[in-house]
Amino acid sequence: MRDWLILLTIRTLSLTPLRFNQALGRLIGELSWRLDSREKRISLVNLELCFPDKSREWREQTARESLGHMAATMLEAPRLWRLGRKRITALVDNPEALRHALAAYDRGHGLVIASPHLGNWEFVGQLFGAHTSMTSLFRPPRIERIAGWLREARQSTGAVLVPTDATGVRALARALNAGQCSGILPDQEPEAGSGVFAPFFGIPAYTMYLLPRLVMKKQTPVLFVFAERLRNGKYRINAQWQNPELYADKIEVACTAMNRQLETLVRRNPAQYNWAYKRFKTQPDGRDFYREALRKA
Repeated sequence: MRDWLILLTIRTLSLTPLRFNQALGRLIGELSWRLDSREKRISLVNLELCFPDKSREWREQTARESLGHMAATMLEAPRLWRLGRKRITALVDNPEALRHALAAYDRGHGLVIASPHLGNWEFVGQLFGAHTSMTSLFRPPRIERIAGWLREARQSTGAVLVPTDATGVRALARALNAGQCSGILPDQEPEAGSGVFAPFFGIPAYTMYLLPRLVMKKQTPVLFVFAERLRNGKYRINAQWQNPELYADKIEVACTAMNRQLETLVRRNPAQYNWAYKRFKTQPDGRDFYREALRKA
């Protein structure tokens, strides 16, 4: 019964207007704030760590808006999966940014789209899936009925989804070697043994080294990009090409360069970042930044 209701909700959201889904997301975010949710408390901890120079009022307002934006991202996704290539492309507010990225892709040297949990990363996947031969990692939900539908929906504009394991990583590498495109979410904490500590907003963050290792040998182009949600129902593509240090032989240097670029993107619109994720959960000295805030639950 639960699985059926979840699938029904997703399918319903795939039919409702995009602006309705966005408004519903803002409403859910506001409810999460007022109920003093776990996500609210984690967001405030992260913002205090990353922006200690900002006022408490600024951090609270940013956290409040972020909860709405993250809910909107989740609720927008089912609708975006149904739109198709032409309508997805029409939602880009600055098409010249897309043309610039595709011009680099057309050179045939491969391209990595590194899209953090900022703005709408699902839109980024759909957009570049529509215009490139794109391979991306996919961790399916545990509910089998939903997993199949979700995989098919996320591949609707042409992207190929591969599992988040060794076979998936090899598929990413093959795609890049063939001059194709790979999509990666670079700001998630990796499994133990798959990362190094690198500063993110000056705080040690256990950081994946998958992306630097994929591109290091051939110096594959990497575009750090996020789709900023606009009030007119469209998305603005914010993009930044890789810093040369991303190709450094020393993996700590490469991961530091990667985090620095992610930080630059986040600073463009902090309210659209997913501050509710425990990005600093693992610390080299064993500290737990979140324990006290979550104890209040």
